Amino acid sequence: MTTTRPISKARLWLGLLRPRTLFSSLSAVLVAIFYAARSGMPPVLESCLLIGVALGAQISSNIANDLIDFKRGADTLERKGPLRPLSRGMLSERAVRRMLLLFLGLTLALGLWLIALSSWWLLTVALVVLLGVFAYSGAGISLAYRGLGDVAVLIFFGIVPVVVGYYILEGTILDSTLWHLAFAIGLSNVNILVVNNYRDYAEDAQVGKRTLVVMMGRDFAPRLYLSCGMLSMGLLYPIYSAWAMPLLLGYVLLFSSTYRSLQNNEGEQLNRTLAQTARNAFALSIMIGLMLLIRSLSA
Repeated sequence: MTTTRPISKARLWLGLLRPRTLFSSLSAVLVAIFYAARSGMPPVLESCLLIGVALGAQISSNIANDLIDFKRGADTLERKGPLRPLSRGMLSERAVRRMLLLFLGLTLALGLWLIALSSWWLLTVALVVLLGVFAYSGAGISLAYRGLGDVAVLIFFGIVPVVVGYYILEGTILDSTLWHLAFAIGLSNVNILVVNNYRDYAEDAQVGKRTLVVMMGRDFAPRLYLSCGMLSMGLLYPIYSAWAMPLLLGYVLLFSSTYRSLQNNEGEQLNRTLAQTARNAFALSIMIGLMLLIRSLSA
C-alpha cells in the first residue's frame, strides 16, 4: 500500500509564485545593468530597485495569471504543467487574492521609490506594466487568449525592462545596441512561453485559449522556438568580438540541446524543457555581460 505525502503549504505557495519563471525578468534587468556598467559602476540602489521591481512584477503576473485562468476554467485536470494549487483547491481564492495584493503593493512601493530617484514621467510606464499584469489573461483584452501572449512577453520581458532600466541608470535610450540587446533577451524569453503553449496545446484548444501555437498549429511551435533562438543570438552582432566567439559557441550548443529536448519530449517531460529554456535566457544575459566585458577590456 502506497501513501501520498501531503504537500506543505510552503511548497504550495512556492508553486504559485513559479520561481523558475523569475529567470525571465531577472535576465532582462541584468542586461540593462551590464550594458550600463560599460561606462563605470551603475548606481547600486537603482540597480537593486530595478531587480526588485522586475521580480515583483513577474510574481504578480504569475499569481494574476493563475487567478484569472482559474476563474475562466482554463486550468483543467488534464493540464501537464506544474501543479496549480488554486485550480486543485489546495489554496483558497481569497488567500491567493491577498497574496496578489501583497506583491502588487510591494512592487508599487519599490517602483515609486525608483521613480522618485529618476523621473516622474516613468509613472506612465508603471501604469502600462500594471495594466499588462492583468491584460495578459484578464477579461477584455486577454492577450494570452488572442495569440498576443508572445508579443506581450517580448515587450514586458525584453524591451521595457532593458530600455527603461538603462534609461534609469544612464538617462538615455538613444543607443542602437541597447535595442538590439532588448530584442535579443526578449526573444529568448518568448521561448519560455512557446514551450509552455506547446505543452498545453490540447488543453488550451479545448478551453478556447487561442494561443499563437493553437492558432498556427502545434508543429509551428518548434519552428518558432528555433527562429526566436537564432534571432536572439544574431541580434548580438554589435557586441561580437573574436575573443567572445567561444562564449557564443558554448551558448549555441546549450540552445541546440534544449531545442532537441523540445522536439523529442511530450507532456510532462516538457516541464524540464521549460526549465532549461528559462535557464538559457539567464545564461544569455550572463553571456551578454561577459561579451561586453571582453569588448571593454580589448578596446
